Amino acid sequence: MKLSNLTLEMSLKPFKDTSDETMDAVIASIFRQWGNLYKNADQISIMLWTADGSEILDYNKNLGDKFEWCKYLGGANPRYENNNDPDCRSIHTSPRLYIKDPPEFDYQFLKRLVSKLKSKGQELSGKPIKLIETFDPGPEFAKSSFKYERHNEICKGDTGGKKSFICCYAALNGDSHPYAAYPDGIPDGTSFGEFLGRQAQEFLSDIGFDAIWFSNGLGFGLETWAYKGALFDGSKFMPEMAPQARASILEFWRDFTTHCKYPIQTRGTNLPTGNDLASDATPIREIYRIYKPSPPPNSPWAAIDGNFGIEIGGWMSHIAEIPDDKSYLFRFYAHDPWWINSPWLDRYNREFHDIYLPLSVARINAAGEMESPDSLSILSIDNSYGEMPDKVPNEITPFILDALENTPDQPGPLVWIYPFDEIHDLTTAGKRLDKIFFGDWFVCGAINEGLPLNTVISTANFINSLASNPGLFNGSILFAPAATISQDSAQAICHHVETGGKAILYGPVSSASEKIKNLLCLDSSFALDGELDISLFCEADNSEKGLIPTKTVHSKILSGGGLEEGIASEGASSIKILASARQGAETRVLAHIRSEKAWNGGLVAWIRGAVSGKAGSSQLLTAMSPERVFFPEILPRFVLRELGWTILFNKYKWADATPISFISRHKNAFMFSGFVPNTTVEMELRTPDGAPVFTGLETIFKNGVTSYKMPKSWRRECRVFIDQKEEACIKCKEATSEEVGIKRRIFINGLKDAKVVFYPETGAANKTLMLLDSPFPWVTGTEVKFKKNADKLITENISGTLMIAW
Repeated sequence: MKLSNLTLEMSLKPFKDTSDETMDAVIASIFRQWGNLYKNADQISIMLWTADGSEILDYNKNLGDKFEWCKYLGGANPRYENNNDPDCRSIHTSPRLYIKDPPEFDYQFLKRLVSKLKSKGQELSGKPIKLIETFDPGPEFAKSSFKYERHNEICKGDTGGKKSFICCYAALNGDSHPYAAYPDGIPDGTSFGEFLGRQAQEFLSDIGFDAIWFSNGLGFGLETWAYKGALFDGSKFMPEMAPQARASILEFWRDFTTHCKYPIQTRGTNLPTGNDLASDATPIREIYRIYKPSPPPNSPWAAIDGNFGIEIGGWMSHIAEIPDDKSYLFRFYAHDPWWINSPWLDRYNREFHDIYLPLSVARINAAGEMESPDSLSILSIDNSYGEMPDKVPNEITPFILDALENTPDQPGPLVWIYPFDEIHDLTTAGKRLDKIFFGDWFVCGAINEGLPLNTVISTANFINSLASNPGLFNGSILFAPAATISQDSAQAICHHVETGGKAILYGPVSSASEKIKNLLCLDSSFALDGELDISLFCEADNSEKGLIPTKTVHSKILSGGGLEEGIASEGASSIKILASARQGAETRVLAHIRSEKAWNGGLVAWIRGAVSGKAGSSQLLTAMSPERVFFPEILPRFVLRELGWTILFNKYKWADATPISFISRHKNAFMFSGFVPNTTVEMELRTPDGAPVFTGLETIFKNGVTSYKMPKSWRRECRVFIDQKEEACIKCKEATSEEVGIKRRIFINGLKDAKVVFYPETGAANKTLMLLDSPFPWVTGTEVKFKKNADKLITENISGTLMIAW
């Protein structure tokens, strides 16, 4: 896959002195190390983590002035006390210099470095080189007298300690300090957006930068690292605050772009769009459509705490719509220049899951076309000591190239219909903030519980794509919130189900459209809240130690209201209840599935859902105990089995962490990817075509499923699905071609009167040959007849070893 841009992020730490010799040596290393990644890129960008952005704030056009830079290990501006570190040994409490006697840099050095990176970089790579400056609102990277001494009034966010984060819509107190855009000082009441815009225009132009990166949520709200914000304090939503918060954020963007004409790239927040809206009224839609920045990439959250739900769910919520259908960015966390860790080597332990999982994600545009990220960023190419070990680019490059080569080219089995416009409209109107908050948190939780959700389309694009490609979703299960989708989307989903398609809807239904309520046959009664007894009527994960908890906790604040849904009497005969909850004498439905004969095999499932977390003082919701509390986020995966997709796990203990699993499509294959936090967990799989047999692996087929114990990170192609009555060890082995005209051949053995479904490579169906018990050199044997059904080939009553060649 061709990249439109490769960004290499770095600090100034590799430049351990200011000499041309050092500069040339570092630049030569950069372009030697990353050549295999940038050779297929249209351009290369170098993102310089010069400092924390204070070099922009303090700039006064005197190139001989020295500036504070990111020469520290740990947080350069500690803003909180760490009671667990009384002796201040941790770099979180007390920063250290990265080397003894680090160099001092002035703006003239920076200008010279930027110029040389461009000229020398183009000479070495043959590519145009762009330089990106960074601005961070927080206390981490470099000491800042501007933020924490002269103008702490703009730091209204408390995420990194009291008054630690700049709020983008703050106003500055006046001062008489000279600045590039304000030689006589800052007038009292100047908006931060205007000040930063004017200063950035001067700085970027004078030093030679080509764009600016808004780091760590700048421009996206008040508490951009935390689930709380201007509209939500953890205990109540304040919709009356939405108009002012929304207007203030847009005012920042207006002020900045009025005065700075350089392109803007964004980091966004660590959280999904629904949280940004419900907590801060962040008008992402308007930011995209009016100011057209690059959309935020995937956050590094999974590297930090293994929360792939927030990383992947949040990213999909940000790319459901993107500015002008621009390209969007995948960012990989290789090194950390400040916190003495190199994720590839330590957090990931050289495992590739945070490459293959995000790169199995794709969005669908209005024309129904699959779009994968075509820009790549490496954070960062130097470590906390300014070292650039060859090991890291040498090891990660093959995985990245392979993942880019196999990005999705058709919708996955599960497609998230994301209400991008609707939740913006509801927030603007101050309505249903609790349901907006709940919806994205629930989906992120479901991904963490193994739901294979990695294709997203906005409701607007969903409607438009159906007009141009009515059969686009025939092989997929639609996954959508019940209460926040538009009438048109509700109508389209109902039509999909009533004409043979499948869908899963989630969330409360009291404010859903009548069409959805009728489809689900649900009505409402008074709401339950708090601890509930739970009953499951569907197949679930197994555990050797410990039983499935019989209690769940439903927080009406975090879960879009209380639990109020029950089966409407007129629909009871066509519904199977899959889970219910009871409090005293009152019972409510948690999940059900419905089908009608007139639907020609169409199915719709519904899951009420809840957020299994508690509000607290940390950045994320505090997790409940999985040993005591049943997490409703696990139900979507259980419900999938009722729609033909079994993804169940056999655990030693019920509370063992659940593997993350994604399924994408490429060249008509199913590409399974996963991350297994606990490698003792076994996975059982089945699809509507039968049990999957991964290319290159052995599996036990038993009771209709194949089972696998996978390593920590894994990715496997699957083109073969089987079904048979007898238990067997099934092996799918790729063999050499050794024949002109044959591209690939695989052997499947262990078959006993089996049905085999094979998905040929795109364009190869008419070139496919199947032979039974073929001896070397694999040109003779019993030819197997098969029938073609859409994009798959089907043969039955197969025993022995089947060779498939194409």
